[in-house]
Amino acid sequence: MTQGSKVVAKTRASRKERRAARNGVAISIVILLALVMLAIGVSAGFLLTRSTIPPSLVSSVEASTVKVAATQFDDSRSIALTVSLGESSVVASPITGTVTGIAVGAGSSIASGQVVFNVDATPVMALHTDVPLYRELKSGMRGSDAAGLNAALRRLGYNAPDSDLMTWDTITAYNALAQSVGARQLSRENGWDIDPSWFVWLPADSVTVKQTSIAVGRQVAAGQDLFTTAAIPLKATLPAAAADLVAGERVITIGDQTFDVPADATELTDAAMLAAINNSVAFRMASLGSDSAGSMAAGNTSAGSAAGASAGGTLNVSYDWKLKQPLTALSVPPSAVYDAAAGSGCVSVDAKPVQVSIIASQLGKTMVSVGGDQTFDHVDVTPQTNEHCTAQGGA
Repeated sequence: MTQGSKVVAKTRASRKERRAARNGVAISIVILLALVMLAIGVSAGFLLTRSTIPPSLVSSVEASTVKVAATQFDDSRSIALTVSLGESSVVASPITGTVTGIAVGAGSSIASGQVVFNVDATPVMALHTDVPLYRELKSGMRGSDAAGLNAALRRLGYNAPDSDLMTWDTITAYNALAQSVGARQLSRENGWDIDPSWFVWLPADSVTVKQTSIAVGRQVAAGQDLFTTAAIPLKATLPAAAADLVAGERVITIGDQTFDVPADATELTDAAMLAAINNSVAFRMASLGSDSAGSMAAGNTSAGSAAGASAGGTLNVSYDWKLKQPLTALSVPPSAVYDAAAGSGCVSVDAKPVQVSIIASQLGKTMVSVGGDQTFDHVDVTPQTNEHCTAQGGA
């Protein structure tokens, strides 16, 4: 084969290879297009065969009214009382002897009727009387000290006379209390008489012990200091009313007790309420916390702490309070309220204006109330009237 023939043969082979390559690419494109068309067909078949929503269930218009839910609203919230404190007190031993046991310690509380310590193996209890005993009391004696003893026994649940007379009922009540804690009782041997050495006098029904001055095994003398109390509340001041506070008489919960708070009250001076504050865990913890702050920065008094708690000052303590009579609140969309001003406004019910009081806004809803016996169970989402409402407006 000549050289020219070889060149011609190679050229023809090269052309065949290129033609074969082009055919392969064309076939691949055809296959790809076929797969795409198959996918489109399957998708169209799915769309044509899927379930459709019945026309009767499809809303053709936007809702113009909504149902209104009624709930009880008591505007419960936490309130910080500013408690004015009196002086702390030093409690003295009424008896001389050897301390054989101690029932109090720094930070603990001691209440009237409880044992404070043991002297010569005999429990000595505490008792708060409005007037400290200053003499021996005998059956038939009258006086402010006898009245204080009777009142103290009655507060503890015993059947003592409601008078200033020391009677057999006083003796019976005192012995029942003493027996319940193992303390010394009145008897024929001591003439059924009681004197100041029989119990530790407390300045209040319950006190918090700030620091103690006794120890087991030591001698104690009558009149010797036993412990110092934390300052006792004299009054509690309410904070300025919050802008969103719902008007009305309220109740405050202190410990497990609930007390009325008049709508116009600014200070709380009720003795029972102050006693509850003094006995509460919140007050005791705040008092101890303020004492710690005072030891680090003597003379520094700030909100929430009172470095001078042992010598007067104030202390902020929080409690829960709420409306005494809960309101029936209706939840409406914010868009339903118009002409809103000074805590009142209007809503439209079936295109008629109704006056409402705006209570609060919660979770995208406006809570309102209506006066008298008026109410409504639905409201226009967008007011259908611009008429000003009055107290007599109705649905």
